[in-house]
Amino acid sequence: MSARENKVKVRLNDQELARLDEMRGDEERAVYMRRLLHEQPPKDTEVATYGEALLILTRLAREGRTTAATALGKALRGEQPGSELEGCLRDA
Repeated sequence: MSARENKVKVRLNDQELARLDEMRGDEERAVYMRRLLHEQPPKDTEVATYGEALLILTRLAREGRTTAATALGKALRGEQPGSELEGCLRDA
């Protein structure tokens, strides 16, 4: 018998569900949510590393987000100033 006997039902609107799916990537929703519960949440002052930023932009670009694809291309060519890259990630 599974140690997980409790169930939590959460209702999300389309935008919230899309954001959750964007954040979890290829990970199953339940696995991602459990991982969030066990990890310390990121602080507002934490900034993504360059590699993390490229990963986020890559994921968004694959989903067809033109702004992210453009920013990714510029970042890979070394043309993207930090403030523009941060703005793109913040708007994602």
